[in-house]
Amino acid sequence: MRLRYLFRYFLTWILIFVTQKIVFMLVNMGLADGAPFGSCVAALWHGLRLDVTTASYLAILPTLVVLVSYFFRRFPLRKVLVPYYWLTAVVIAVAFLADTILYFFWGAKLDANELLYVSKPKDMLASLPVWQAVLAFVLMGAVAWHYFRRQRRATPAELPAPRSKFSALFILPLAGLIFLGMRGGTTQSTANPSYAYFSPHQFCNHAALNPTFNILHSLFKAQDLEKEFDSFSEPDLEVLLDGAYETDSLLSDTLLALRRPNVLFIVWEGAGTAMVGSDSVAPCLQALRREGVFFSNCYANSFRTDRGILSVFSGWPGMPTLSLIKRTDLCRCLPSVASSLRDEGYATSLTYGGDVDYANMRLYFNETGFSTVRGSHFFPASQNTSAWGVHDQYLLAPDVLIPAERPFFSAALTLSSHEPWEVSMQRLQDPRWNSFAYTDSCLGAFVDRLKNSPLWDSLLVVILPDHGITYPGVHSTADLRVSHIPMLWVGGALAKHGEYDMLLNQSDLAATLLAQMGIDISDFTFSRNVFSPSFPQRRQFAMHADKNGVTLIQPDGHWVYDCVSRSLQPVSEPHRLFIEASLQRLYQTSAALPLHVREQ
Repeated sequence: MRLRYLFRYFLTWILIFVTQKIVFMLVNMGLADGAPFGSCVAALWHGLRLDVTTASYLAILPTLVVLVSYFFRRFPLRKVLVPYYWLTAVVIAVAFLADTILYFFWGAKLDANELLYVSKPKDMLASLPVWQAVLAFVLMGAVAWHYFRRQRRATPAELPAPRSKFSALFILPLAGLIFLGMRGGTTQSTANPSYAYFSPHQFCNHAALNPTFNILHSLFKAQDLEKEFDSFSEPDLEVLLDGAYETDSLLSDTLLALRRPNVLFIVWEGAGTAMVGSDSVAPCLQALRREGVFFSNCYANSFRTDRGILSVFSGWPGMPTLSLIKRTDLCRCLPSVASSLRDEGYATSLTYGGDVDYANMRLYFNETGFSTVRGSHFFPASQNTSAWGVHDQYLLAPDVLIPAERPFFSAALTLSSHEPWEVSMQRLQDPRWNSFAYTDSCLGAFVDRLKNSPLWDSLLVVILPDHGITYPGVHSTADLRVSHIPMLWVGGALAKHGEYDMLLNQSDLAATLLAQMGIDISDFTFSRNVFSPSFPQRRQFAMHADKNGVTLIQPDGHWVYDCVSRSLQPVSEPHRLFIEASLQRLYQTSAALPLHVREQ
């Protein structure tokens, strides 16, 4: 009976995990991007290996309890295991439903990097309308109850006295099988997410990947950044990266009429070119484009706000396997525009309409040069009306963003153009497009007020997004239509207007701006001054990091690198080597940030 129970318990979880995959694919089939039906079915098989691993971990405690039962005449197995059944049911139900629901918004599997949302359920569910959030909690309760019942049904109420205490030896071969299941088999590699990757269609790989295993694997994985991408010796790195990130403060073109203008950054939530690149959605931005300096060939460094703000303010590239802002020991050591300008006598402030403690932002901003950091609590309760906090019409106001001190560096992070796309204006029928049109109107009204103030002649306003977003018909964050972003400089402090088409990243803003102001940029290792006389002669490229992947963009094409399989599409050995060398340099430099600060 004991061995039969353990087999039934193990099989119960396997069936649950297979069912989870089917539900995941049905719910998110709109994101399949043409994946063949056969590949979707194959995801059930290819995911089975990690399902076995996860079920093996879950079977450890029941196996130990069964082993103990051999020393009792009658053993109330079901009663003893009820707390454990509830714990596993709740954890796995939450992991499954959060992964399935949030995949639609994030386009990536849930892992430990997203666990900060679980610690702030309000932020995690802010992407959902209220009725969907309520439904999600009801579903979690129902699914947890179902998983509890399935485990309980597989468990006998009592175990009879064993024929002999030596019968416990029969558990030893089973324990060996459980260990092999936990390890992932007898191969040299141990169980890891790459076991589930089998298809060129990322949707199928994501469907195959057990969400509970993925979260636990990322949670307990000791991430040694220096060894994360460790493929080349230092001399080889120098050769592979020659001319890639070298930069200087020399100028081939001067954009500013003033050496020390007042500076305002407006970081527009999700405003990729695909969303705001037309007069129909963003007429105000397009009108300002014709008045200022516009960078038409700019790409976001990453796909999420917690990554994007480090690129904007610190000139740091996106990292495909890590949200660096969550590593408090490292992100506080980053260089930043705010710190450089504060050292030049600027008053520095940042205002966000939402929870500024989200994703460790407050610590990062405070530690990297912002003297004043304000979130939604700065605004009256009557203005905290959106799912995320304060709508952009209240944020984009001179009395909020323009301090009394001079000179100043002020920054604003908008939030209205975010799920659930609920804004007070109704100009476009589609709520997603309409939310961007709303922020555009707020931006236009704000700039008009600045133009009519004495401040305008000494002001530089930089407008760019934190990242692009997916939209109907384009579901992959690696798609160039998602990563392509606008970057606009406007204001009376400009000496000229026009359009520049050099290939660059948003991380290049830091070095480019500071060089225009005659400020040292040597600390900005990965930020390039695009107006250096030698910039056109260097490698022309941009990079975009999404979840476990990197896209390299060059004038003659683009290449997508998968960090799990270490493969590149289309196949190109020189481009693969350049991407891997760039990642190695980025991760090693990130790991050494505290040492660099101590040396200063």
